[in-house]
Amino acid sequence: MATDASLLYLAALPEADRSALDLASSQDLLGVCRRAVDAARLRGRPVLTSWAMPVPYTDALDVWRRSRRVADRAMLWRSAWDSTFLVAAGTAHDLSADGEDRIGAVRAAWAELADGAVTGGGPTAELPTGQGPLLVGGVAFAPAAGTSRPPFPDALMWVPSVQIRGTAAATGRGAPLGELRLNAVVDRDSDPVRVSRDLLDLAERCLSPMPAAPDGPVTPPLPRESAELPPADDWKSLVGRAVRRMREGAFEKVVLAREVRYVADRSFDVPAAVDRLGRAYPEATLFAVRDSGFEFVGATPEYLVRLTGGTVHTLGLAGTTPRGATPEEDAAYERDLTGSAKILHEHDVVVRMLREALTTDCADLTVAPSPTVLKLANVQHLSTPVQGKLAEDAPGILEFAERLHPTPALGGHPRAASLDWLAKNEGLDRGWYAGGVGWSDTSGQGEFAVAIRSALIHGNVASLYAGCGIVADSDPEEEYLETCAKLRPMLHALGLA
Repeated sequence: MATDASLLYLAALPEADRSALDLASSQDLLGVCRRAVDAARLRGRPVLTSWAMPVPYTDALDVWRRSRRVADRAMLWRSAWDSTFLVAAGTAHDLSADGEDRIGAVRAAWAELADGAVTGGGPTAELPTGQGPLLVGGVAFAPAAGTSRPPFPDALMWVPSVQIRGTAAATGRGAPLGELRLNAVVDRDSDPVRVSRDLLDLAERCLSPMPAAPDGPVTPPLPRESAELPPADDWKSLVGRAVRRMREGAFEKVVLAREVRYVADRSFDVPAAVDRLGRAYPEATLFAVRDSGFEFVGATPEYLVRLTGGTVHTLGLAGTTPRGATPEEDAAYERDLTGSAKILHEHDVVVRMLREALTTDCADLTVAPSPTVLKLANVQHLSTPVQGKLAEDAPGILEFAERLHPTPALGGHPRAASLDWLAKNEGLDRGWYAGGVGWSDTSGQGEFAVAIRSALIHGNVASLYAGCGIVADSDPEEEYLETCAKLRPMLHALGLA
């Protein structure tokens, strides 16, 4: 296949950009695939192959819209922490897993697959975090219970066939801000010509221009019915039961979640919802994972763990109050947040756990002396970053994710007692809500966000989730109102409020 691979881009880019491109040909991709097949024959096992070329300025949302149309699996990631984006489409290899050891199983399979990967392609722009082929996806809060299976596995992680990364802070069109990477897993019997053709075909479909959107505003779907799971009064009663158990000394804190499910008169416009989320919450990490028609989307202010440049970062985010309608009211809410003994205790529980989890693998650990206030469009949170310089033999991001999840901000404290009580009393399959979404490279660098401010969408049905930390002096009515505030981002994004 001798066609220059830059033709994939030329149809999609303005004339002025075309002269700036210097892209490797598809013959180079074919050569890498051939080397990988040869390696698979020598090693007697499948081999990961990855080929990259530079990408000029790319609109991540546009590429993701196209990708979700042409691939059963697609993912969008826009990081709030380093201004990078990732679009992943198709599946080169599936590493999904179920059960309590879901992250550990994925971690072991990824380490084996990443070992000895065959790579090639032209030089690409350096990115702040991670390099090479990625493992992308997410994990559920807890293993699915009972006989009914949720739409996503407990851990849905995969190597994408098409992987596009870049920076959201573009300095000008035509600048090589990122890379297109094509990934495959080949065995001894794979046809390298077919592998390379299939990869280029999927990349072309992901990058081909879409038809123009219709002029004028599009009316959002109208809700036909909705249901609170559990009903509001039952959820408040559950808060009261949790408070009584804490006063009896069963545990210090537990995080209770609830679901609001909407059925609309027609399918939800997921790209429009993601676009609204991104515009309304630029300080949040934006994510969207699509698999077989189900989509899990959100804009989260909280990361579970980041690992880059020999440093591990995590974040204590616990304690919430509304935003005020005026600067004076906003300041009053902030004073309530920073002056509440209940909220400060709830926050400290989270920070203590993060510090303890990182101590053994860090040569130097830094914890902010006191929390700051993170102001979002709808709520304010207490926030304390925790970071450490990693020792030489420190684990990668998947092991840290396994160790940290769930933090007390998601499950409770002590972990075992609070999670046991949740499993027996919450009565809600959270799915991926309060789980983790993110990625890892082959060296163990990567980012995982806490999957809050999120919804699971399938056609005209949307399940929205929210939760809050309950401690011994929690008031059920106040906690319920807090969850209502946390539901607003997704309600607005989907046009339901």
